[in-house]
Amino acid sequence: MILALDLGPVTVLRNTDGRFSDATESMGLASHLSQWNGVTTGDVDGDGNLDIVATSWGRNTKFRASVTRPLLLYYSDFDRNGTLDVLQAQFDDLLGEVAPLEENRSVLVDALPYIGRRVPSSRAYADASLSEVVGERLAEADVLSITTYDHAVFLNRGDVFEPVSLPPAAQLAPSFYVGVVDFDGDGTEDLFLTQNFFPTAITTPRYDAGRGLWLRGVGNGEFERVPGSTSGIEVYGDQRGAAFSDFDGDGRVDLAISQNGRETKLYRNERGEPGLRVRLQGGPGNPHAIGAAIHLIYEDRWGPLREVHGGSGYWSLDGPLQVMGGVEGAIAVWVRWPGGETTQLPLEPGQREVTIER
Repeated sequence: MILALDLGPVTVLRNTDGRFSDATESMGLASHLSQWNGVTTGDVDGDGNLDIVATSWGRNTKFRASVTRPLLLYYSDFDRNGTLDVLQAQFDDLLGEVAPLEENRSVLVDALPYIGRRVPSSRAYADASLSEVVGERLAEADVLSITTYDHAVFLNRGDVFEPVSLPPAAQLAPSFYVGVVDFDGDGTEDLFLTQNFFPTAITTPRYDAGRGLWLRGVGNGEFERVPGSTSGIEVYGDQRGAAFSDFDGDGRVDLAISQNGRETKLYRNERGEPGLRVRLQGGPGNPHAIGAAIHLIYEDRWGPLREVHGGSGYWSLDGPLQVMGGVEGAIAVWVRWPGGETTQLPLEPGQREVTIER
């Protein structure tokens, strides 16, 4: 099980005979702390291992965070009124200490009136460290850290995951949904991200720099932006979930995108190379074979691994039928069923659809 934590790492819970254990640290994910919004898996570098793709808030915000200079969130009942208070802070180079990030002293004083006695003026507040602002009560607080706001791919290197930030075009807006798919049918997996977030705080402009982003896979886990003028995807609202499905049966993956408070958009794929439609029948209890994995096999290699998901990102569910790109030259389809059993079915030249039963 993989979880996108708000204020934490992308967390992996390993299932061993029905009992879960936390494998996040051993997989190299524990130090990549963020406000993660979405997560999925896919073989984005084509090596046969499932990689992790996770979305956060991007770089187009007023916050900057890194491993060496994390964003800190202190939480405690600072004013002793029985409710939890949260303070954002970060190391200040001029002070040489951790300082509050709230720019307006009056905002903090309205929330925590006792601070007004500790820092009686805006001038005093501007030169004060967090410990000077809060006082001895800071020692009672718990702390959470954020080390990145980048949307990222975590490449599966066998025993650990290697983080790689998505291209700058992806970092222009927050993203909630991310999905792995082969839109153009070239045999290399692509990504699609929903973008934007409108319900911000009163003093923060809404995040609206995105219109839905197709990142075309170019191999080895690298991606390039497909402009909206080329992709045809132009959704300017507050995007949330999305889903893939070949709804018209032409062997090309189509796309649905939901918006917060506005209509759902449906995009028909007209230019992709038709792929192989693979329908799995998993039997009673799991008719769509959720958890199965699929490869196309060629004379000299195997194509990317595709996993059948029960959920496909932020409040979303893809169609169960898988469209495998790069079908030209494929000689067989390989399936690993839930539980480890495998099936290999030969393909006829020009075949464009197959049903495989467990």
